[in-house]
Amino acid sequence: ETDGGANPEVPSPQRAMGAECFHFVCTVGSDGWKAEPLKGDEEPAKDLEGAEAATMEELRTKLTEIVKAAKGEEGRVQFNQLTPKKALFTATIGGVVVAVAAAPGGGGGGGGGGGGGG
Repeated sequence: ETDGGANPEVPSPQRAMGAECFHFVCTVGSDGWKAEPLKGDEEPAKDLEGAEAATMEELRTKLTEIVKAAKGEEGRVQFNQLTPKKALFTATIGGVVVAVAAAPGGGGGGGGGGGGGG
């Protein structure tokens, strides 16, 4: 399957591993936080309601409750701050948790010696 987003040719790793991922774009304004579900054809959250809250933590709680009401479980929840005024809420139901560890960076190569003058 594809990611259902701007680039439909990109495979969706979440669906490939048997997971359902609910995404909400969250923005902050003078009245607090507001969340709207993504609307792509493949997006499980597209038919869910959005939410509003005074703080990011309150919004996270409300969105978790919305997903739990729709699916019967809250799943694994992430709230990633993208910019000072925008965040992405993701709730993943089912699937396999994949952990990727970055290899430690190698040391830099030594500089070449200068040639002798003559």
